[in-house]
Amino acid sequence: MSENDDILTGPVPEPDAEPTASERAHAKTFADLVDKTLSGRTPPAMSADDRALLEVATVIRAAHGKVELPASRQRSAIEDALRSAVKGGAGASTAGVVPISRKRARAPWVVAGVSAVCAAAAILLWLRAPRTMTAPPANVPTAWKSRPADALIGTITREHAGEASTRIDTIFADRMDGYRDRRLTGGKP
Repeated sequence: MSENDDILTGPVPEPDAEPTASERAHAKTFADLVDKTLSGRTPPAMSADDRALLEVATVIRAAHGKVELPASRQRSAIEDALRSAVKGGAGASTAGVVPISRKRARAPWVVAGVSAVCAAAAILLWLRAPRTMTAPPANVPTAWKSRPADALIGTITREHAGEASTRIDTIFADRMDGYRDRRLTGGKP
């Protein structure tokens, strides 16, 4: 075959041009290769170009969704997957496979029942009468209360607009001082 006869590296023919004899021969050979692959008889050796084209043809066929395994191969694939999942790896033997017992079959129902009881308890707690909040004692110092930070920060000018981390640090330090004061003087947090 000359370099000009190679389909992938040769010149691109005109769309309406008749196929050459070498193109027809290559198409027939490739069709036979696709047929053999679909029937499970892929040849062990082939050119890299043919292998790439064969992979594309297989993907196109599988994308149409009409590819099904025979029932025996489906069962075998499912059993192998379950076996490896139970055993913890590929190629596991059937020796360690434990069938699902009646107790294990009830497990989903037990989980569903417990979930229903938890949901009912949550609804009862939600519907329960709300607790009333008591006001803090009047003699609590201002440093212990939530308060605006305007006195700490002041007016933010345009040239200091990008210094948010400094402002946050100032507010945090002030709140920590109030917290420490409260903790060290015996107040409850």
